[in-house]
Amino acid sequence: MNSFFLKAGTLALVASVSLAGCGGGGTTDLAAANNPTAGTGTAAIASPQPTITGGSANNAPQEPTPTPTPTPTPTPTPTPTPTPTPTPTPTPTPTPTPTPTPTPTPTPTPTPTPTPTPTPTPVSATCATPSVTLTSGLVDYGKNLRPFSYLAKPAKGTRVQDPDFPGTHIVRVTDALADFKANVAMPAYPTTQGWNCNESRFVLYVTGAQSGGKQGWAMFDGKTYAFIKFLPINPPDIEQFYWSHSDPTKLVYIDNRENGGQIIMKMMEINVETGVQTVLHDFMPDVKAQGWPTTGPVRAGYPFYSGGDLELWGLGAGGIPNVSGQLGLNAFGFNAKTGKVTRYSGIPVAQARGTTPFPLKSGKGWAWPDWANHTTVVFDLNGNIVRTVQFDAIEHLDSSVNAKGEDLLVGTQYDGPSGSGNLMVANLATGAVSTVIGTSKGDGYPRTSTLISSGAWKVPGWVAMGVTGSPYGSTADNGSNNAPVANPQTYIDQEISIANVDTGVVFRVAHHRSTGHYSNAPVNNYWAQTNVTPSPSGTRILVQSDWGNANPKSPVINPNAPVDTYVIELPAYKPN
Repeated sequence: MNSFFLKAGTLALVASVSLAGCGGGGTTDLAAANNPTAGTGTAAIASPQPTITGGSANNAPQEPTPTPTPTPTPTPTPTPTPTPTPTPTPTPTPTPTPTPTPTPTPTPTPTPTPTPTPTPTPVSATCATPSVTLTSGLVDYGKNLRPFSYLAKPAKGTRVQDPDFPGTHIVRVTDALADFKANVAMPAYPTTQGWNCNESRFVLYVTGAQSGGKQGWAMFDGKTYAFIKFLPINPPDIEQFYWSHSDPTKLVYIDNRENGGQIIMKMMEINVETGVQTVLHDFMPDVKAQGWPTTGPVRAGYPFYSGGDLELWGLGAGGIPNVSGQLGLNAFGFNAKTGKVTRYSGIPVAQARGTTPFPLKSGKGWAWPDWANHTTVVFDLNGNIVRTVQFDAIEHLDSSVNAKGEDLLVGTQYDGPSGSGNLMVANLATGAVSTVIGTSKGDGYPRTSTLISSGAWKVPGWVAMGVTGSPYGSTADNGSNNAPVANPQTYIDQEISIANVDTGVVFRVAHHRSTGHYSNAPVNNYWAQTNVTPSPSGTRILVQSDWGNANPKSPVINPNAPVDTYVIELPAYKPN
């Protein structure tokens, strides 16, 4: 979700984005490519046939002359000298027409052999990933400014080293314009687990299709980064798909279609390799049993991962008027293993999409963003209030667990009830709020457009953070530049970091170079924000970028620039 604040005399108003929170309502079907139009053929013209001339006819033979009756011998008449028959002039033999030299048939240009589509890496039956030390090869730069060097936008498939963070490699995964005739290919959102459990597959969202282009949920090979296929799913929002933590082929979503005017509200499971889909639960009887309208979708509000392994869900049923200017939902908790529906005590049933209670990652209850009081309310599995935590859940944040298994919220706070910081932590089990990166740690006022993910669920306590901040880099006193400088450097601005919320250690690992979501830009591009999405092991991070900061001395801030996805490979990642 997004909200925007002013720091008096310091920050400009952050522009609102096209999708309130972390995605709009509804989705778009895949656009099929245009079929080629067949050309009109030209009929062959028949050649004129030659006239064949025949030869002359022969003369008929003469009858023989009969023998005459003898008569007296007459005076002989002298025989005239016969006129000689002239010798005919011979007809000259015509000069033969030379046989023309045939035009040689040109050697045809060989048809290029198309590059074969690589065979996807087979998916193993387990969720095992190599055991690694996440921090291996990383350098703790503390709060020291890092150089912000030139780096040309890599070609798709190219692996380059980040010049400012040695040991980190960046691989461009997509070329949305060339591959899909679309303007955006991105990780859906930081709270969405983009990778499957053994990191052999990941899903991106493709949008902004041109005429004849494609858009939807695109699956990629987690080893080669090659595109595999679009998934035939239709969740209520672009972020609301959920990988299993125990089956690398299993993905779950709630269907968001109508059939003959009837709303479909079924929880579906798809095997992403075979395409086979299975109905896990139909919410229609549940909604009817509550006496609620059946004319709206069943969906999550804020797209947090479910509690446990696709077990505990925080959902709502639509078909009611808007609440606080957002889609209205009758909120309820749902246990997918038992089928139990839970109503929450102490809060209205009708909630705005953004305030619909969400599951704790441990599966031990739910949390509710109390926007009016800028706090977070925690419920147990019976829907009863356990405690209120002084943490404003209106900002970009993610649910998490620490090394002890305690439930957390990790996110940014702008003048929140417990302070301000780019990375603050609310312990929902104890109510304590702490700062990892923030004003109390000497880090300056929190930069805008900060997104945090706890998707590295195999290494509890570790989170990833991406910050747009200022495209012009940072100042020596932990502030941000507001115009180009001759020697750009960064601390927090334009950086991707990983942090351990238990120990407080922070490693700055890369520059993402995306500028379009700069809060002070005349037009703010939602799609260019940093949806950092770590893999389950934490060794790789998906992030989108418009690469407007190829040259940090002269950033390009273009709200219409194509947005592609890159993989940040930490030194601990070893391709195999």
